[in-house]
Amino acid sequence: MRLSDEVEGEAAKRLDAFVDAAFAFAVTLLIIAGAEPLRSFDDLLRALAHVPAFAMGFALLTMFWSAHRGFGKLTPVRDGASVMLSLAIVFTVLVYVFPLRLLTETGAGWVSGGLLPGRELIQSLEDLRGIFVSYGVGFAILAGLFALLHHSGRRTAENDQTRSALGRGRDLWVLSATTGLVSAGAALTPALASAPWLPGVCYWLIPAGVGVYYALLGPRSRAPAPAA
Repeated sequence: MRLSDEVEGEAAKRLDAFVDAAFAFAVTLLIIAGAEPLRSFDDLLRALAHVPAFAMGFALLTMFWSAHRGFGKLTPVRDGASVMLSLAIVFTVLVYVFPLRLLTETGAGWVSGGLLPGRELIQSLEDLRGIFVSYGVGFAILAGLFALLHHSGRRTAENDQTRSALGRGRDLWVLSATTGLVSAGAALTPALASAPWLPGVCYWLIPAGVGVYYALLGPRSRAPAPAA
């Protein structure tokens, strides 16, 4: 291995460590956004009632973090575009965490029928519309950045197998970004008044689309990615 490759590899590791730390900080924001000091057992119970919403937000942030880790294993060397896109992902995640927190809180309250806190955050149909639109646009931007990141990584891919794996990742992130925009668009339609669940259900297009995508790829989709 050339010395320049070793240096670039170390730089990629430092970048990945920075991204990992940023995601960890985003999880912290997910916890402390709206947190209050506990002064009694009743305060503890109210705080514990927020755990389901936190779990949903944590799962979504973990999905994005894991995707970046997977990208890092495929691309031990990065170019300038990949570095800038990783930094853009960090910036977007630190903003996205706020509509994420609001959506998970309201979602937990709605699903539980009011047993969990969150329903009080929605005072009108316009509030609900704003929550779905802000979350959907944020999700689409973040997924779009991941699509661009995987596309950019193809330029420095070590072999055709890695390039193909990055291409599949790009395609699936494009699907995710499109779904976010579809959800936001659904929230802007008059149908929201009679079907307030519609923008949320739109996200089921992602697993359905992934299944169709791999079915169309056939045996090629089962080619393993190179070992990290």
